[in-house]
Amino acid sequence: MNKQSDEVFKRKNHQCPECRGVIPEAYIEQNPFPEFSCPSCGALIATPSIKDVEFIAHDERTEERFYATLKVSYSSYNEFITEYTRDVSKGGIFIKTKRRHKINEIVDLSLDVAGLVKPLKIKGEVVHIEIQNVPEEEAGIGVKFLDIASESRQALIDFIKFQKDIKGN
Repeated sequence: MNKQSDEVFKRKNHQCPECRGVIPEAYIEQNPFPEFSCPSCGALIATPSIKDVEFIAHDERTEERFYATLKVSYSSYNEFITEYTRDVSKGGIFIKTKRRHKINEIVDLSLDVAGLVKPLKIKGEVVHIEIQNVPEEEAGIGVKFLDIASESRQALIDFIKFQKDIKGN
């Protein structure tokens, strides 16, 4: 289980202009070509343009994550999709998928939570993409909750607390 972290990493990295994923300097230095693929989203990036996008990386997670496989359904690009979560928190979820998405894409989620009769309805924003050059089980998207009814949020919090209690976390 990842704990909340205020730790800031002083190492400088670069940021993909498409998915805002972190691109380590070593990854760029290994590339002998004027363009390379983003290791997170696969977008083609011109090497000269990336040099101007440095930032100090830090862990932006503000909520503790709970690893849970829950069914989640949503529409994207006129396609109805059913996937499963890898982890959930009070503020967002990570959805296991290899499908292409865009940063800032708004998704209307339907999250099935054990013990609830109806799925939770949540509006979210894709804030992280990890689909290229990762093992299948680690591929997916991070979705930050934008709009969730207070009773739905409480039902999710109750589910997380119950799971932590039965697992002894």
